Amino acid sequence: MPRVVVKIYDAVGGPAVPDMGGDGFKRGPTTPGDYVIAGSWAHKSHRYADGWSGVEWGSLLREHNGELQVKRKAVNLWEPLKKYCPKTKQEIMQYHFALYQEFKIPATWVFNDFGHITSYFFKDLNNNGRLDGSEKISGQMIHPTPGGEAMASKGLVIFLDESHGCIHVKPKDIDEMIQQSYLVKGNHIIVHPYTEPAPHEPIRIAMQPYEVHFYPRSSKMYIRGEKR
Repeated sequence: MPRVVVKIYDAVGGPAVPDMGGDGFKRGPTTPGDYVIAGSWAHKSHRYADGWSGVEWGSLLREHNGELQVKRKAVNLWEPLKKYCPKTKQEIMQYHFALYQEFKIPATWVFNDFGHITSYFFKDLNNNGRLDGSEKISGQMIHPTPGGEAMASKGLVIFLDESHGCIHVKPKDIDEMIQQSYLVKGNHIIVHPYTEPAPHEPIRIAMQPYEVHFYPRSSKMYIRGEKR
């Protein structure tokens, strides 16, 4: 059955030519290919040495008896922040000021590099639609950024920056894509080559199952469904 475009979102991947990012980490293109979505959840990572992503977005944060403490949903008890993140009180307040123009320790963690939620995908090597065997979740993901989250909270226009290889989207857009069953477990996401521009197609009404098509050259994400 023919597939038609039901929605178009702004989305930005990594640079077409690898380079060094301003944070000291290498950046590269988002890898073209056909992937299967594994699901969506708040990201926690120790991959980046700066530690901002060692705590999930929205985790409770406080200063207690001179110590910064965090309460993660997975643990549900107050623990020293330094267990997950090496940042000092001064660094946290400075970053919060850069994002929200308030020099303070916020009540929740709003610094995770992957935003409030992340959608994950994998290469389905055995074509069974499930993450199994030797298959692994890709290190490239779909997510908003702390800057985008801050701009959204203030009602400002969101500008998407190039990533290290992930796909950057706006906070409200990733929520909508999950709620509308575009970014759900089992659906396919196709990352198109950087040489291929997004096509000019009208928006139509369509049915599930949906496919997500990312065109890095055009910084667009198309949602395709089966034509009614």
